[in-house]
Parts: sequence; structure tokens; C-alpha cells
Amino acid sequence: MKHNYKHAGSRIRRWLAVSSLATLALFGEIRLAAAAAAKAGPPAGRTAIVTILEGKATVIRNLVQFDAAEGVRLLPGDLLRTQPMSLLRVEYADECSLEAGPDTELQLFHPADKKRANRPALYLLEGWLKLGCKGGAAAALTLKDLDVVGISKVLVIRAAGDSRSIFAEQGTARVVKHSGGTLTLNQGDFLNVEPDSVSDVQARPTAQFMAALPRAYRDTLPSRYSVYVSRVVEPQNPRGFGYGEVEQWLNAELAVRRQFSSLWLRKVSDPAFRGPLDRDLAKHPEWDRILHPEKYEVEATAPAPPAGNRNAAARPGPDSRSDSVPRRN
Repeated sequence: MKHNYKHAGSRIRRWLAVSSLATLALFGEIRLAAAAAAKAGPPAGRTAIVTILEGKATVIRNLVQFDAAEGVRLLPGDLLRTQPMSLLRVEYADECSLEAGPDTELQLFHPADKKRANRPALYLLEGWLKLGCKGGAAAALTLKDLDVVGISKVLVIRAAGDSRSIFAEQGTARVVKHSGGTLTLNQGDFLNVEPDSVSDVQARPTAQFMAALPRAYRDTLPSRYSVYVSRVVEPQNPRGFGYGEVEQWLNAELAVRRQFSSLWLRKVSDPAFRGPLDRDLAKHPEWDRILHPEKYEVEATAPAPPAGNRNAAARPGPDSRSDSVPRRN
């Protein structure tokens, strides 16, 4: 059996050239996005600054991932992820602050920002969050199955799987369940929400909750916003990200995950991302139309007559009745 090594080598060279160009384009895109991220800024009063970082944390912005660092500016919509034993504190000019504890994933927005139907924009997907606003802002956040609104001072929240634990450390808050019903928390109150169970407000946190509470949450950390307000730190180590790093977001509830089908559309051209995305399609069916557009194409109708031959459609075909019946003389 003969092999056409010349043609095979040519195909390999073309493939390597295309791959190299794609790789260069990707890194160029990452550099440009990182530069734009450093210069871009949210609306006035919504500039978020990382003021304390213990351990490691990463930020995903559009198609770029970078390492968090003290002094880095964060934008509305950024996805934050902390590692075990980490603490990330974010502060705003109006004295609102967020402290993301270990193994936490959240989508960052100012605690007073709203989305559709006046719902809170700040979203905690997993982990620990300590939220406080000293300036009287109407702080709020949302989790799977419930919203926490009207936060007057300091609230501590833990999301672990389908369980939600909420502690009103200072001030008051209201918990609005998506399935219906509202509960009010006064200072010191604790609420544990489990699927398919009655949620009762308790006068104090459980021993299990306090034992798991991050050590840094036991103290009131001083504001460090003024330290970094005039010192801008560039995003660290900008790079791309893989499917596994955003899998939880892609498979989140529909109201959250549907934004990513347009935001990460260009990731479909990456086989390493597309493969598992297609494999888990049942968890995010909105990607089906993007991955398999041929399934949604309208079936072609009968071909139109050639241009310039308008009478072709009116002319009977060879098997028509006029051609099959003999003519009379």
C-alpha cells in the first residue's frame, strides 16, 4: 500500500500553521483584554478594590483569568474564586465591603446593584461571604432559591451544596424564598435553609456553624480603601481558562448561566472546552443551538425556477396531463 507522504506532510504543515496562528491570536486576545481590564472602570461609586488577600484567589473577566492581588480593581460581573484557607476582602468608596472566605465562588456586583425584576445582582454560588455596608446602602444578595434583602449592617452567609446558612451579625435583613415566603432576621438571629424542610429563625447560630466560621470573620477588619484608592495594581498573570474552572457557572440555575452562552461564545472553537461542554449538554441545554446549529436549520423548500425564466414554473412538465394525452387533429 502506497502512502502519499508529500501530501500528508503538506497537511501537517498547514495544520501546524493554523494552530500557531490560533495560539498567537489567543495570547494576543488575553493581553489586550488584560490591558483593557486595567484601564476600564465601573460607573462612579462602583469601583471595587481588593484591599486584603490572604492565600490565593482568581478573577475571571470575559475571556481572561488573572490572579487577584491587593490593589487590583474589580469590575461588575467579575467571577471571583478563592482557594482553601483564603480570604479576599473587597471594598467600595461608600464603605460597603465583601469578605469572601475559603472555597468561595461569587459573581461580583456592588451590594446595592439590581438586575431584572429588581432582583439583587450580587450572586453567591458557593462558599462563605461576609457583607456589610456602613453608609446606609440598601445591601442585598442572591443565592440559589432565595434572596437576602434589606441588609442594614453585617451579614454572614454560607452556601454549601443545597444548604444555606445566614447569620445577622449586626442589624437586620429579610430572606425572600423564590418558592414563596419571607422571613425577617434581627440582630443575632440565625437561619438554616435546607431543601424540602421547614426553615425556622433561631436566636443564635448553631455550634456547627460557629465551628466552621472562618477565623477572619470573628473580627471586624479595618477599612483599607484609602491605602489603595490612589494606587492602581495591574491584574496579575493574565491567561485563559478551561472548562473545569467555570463548570459550576455553566451548570448553575438558568437565570445565572444563560449570560455565559454569549459571553463565552468564542470558547466553542477550543476543542478542550467544546468537548466537555457538549458532553454535559443536558445541564446547560441553551448551548445546543450554538454547538449544533444544523439541528435548528429550516428545511429547504422546493428550488425556485432559474432567474430569467419566469415562465418555467407555468410550463407543464413531461409527465403532466397535457403531454400524456394525444392531441386531436
